[in-house]
Amino acid sequence: MEMHQVRYFLAVSRALNFTRAAEECHVAQPSLTRAIKQLEEELGSELFRRERNLTHMTDFGQRMLPHLQQCYDSAAAAKDIASSLKAGTVAPISIALSMAIDLRLLAPHLKELVRAFEGLELCVVRGSASDVTDALKKGESDIAVAGKLRDAWDRLDSWPLFTERFYLAVNKEHSLAKRGTADLEDLAQERLLWRTHCEHST
Repeated sequence: MEMHQVRYFLAVSRALNFTRAAEECHVAQPSLTRAIKQLEEELGSELFRRERNLTHMTDFGQRMLPHLQQCYDSAAAAKDIASSLKAGTVAPISIALSMAIDLRLLAPHLKELVRAFEGLELCVVRGSASDVTDALKKGESDIAVAGKLRDAWDRLDSWPLFTERFYLAVNKEHSLAKRGTADLEDLAQERLLWRTHCEHST
């Protein structure tokens, strides 16, 4: 299936006239008719039925219309993005963000980044620490924000952005409740509930 065939099909579906559709597409009518015929052969059924001077879409053509329209729109959008990238007017950045990182911590900074750089497109992907590592290794993300990654990689540069404290919450009747601090040895026999997606729980 060629995109010009889809474009011709969409033109005929709007005009319901092969001559006007050919004029709209700036091609000779025989070329448009031949392309439509090739598309029908490829899809395995008639898209249009011509009766004298009238052109009707078949039931099959009606069913194909939204799919081929979507196909054409997607191709046009991809072409626009490619042109924008080539011209330097769009700068996409993919950020892999660990589930352990609260998005609210970064939202103000990301908002300012978008404001400062016109045309910047941000894509945020959430996942575990291993998902973040894989995204970086596969080139699916340009930058990542996560806890300490378990897998060392010599091509990865990292910088600490901030630190977080750990707080221990206990019942007021617990033996540790009246103490200001607790050592790891004090917790050795305790059953602990860790924060969801915590990357330092092992």
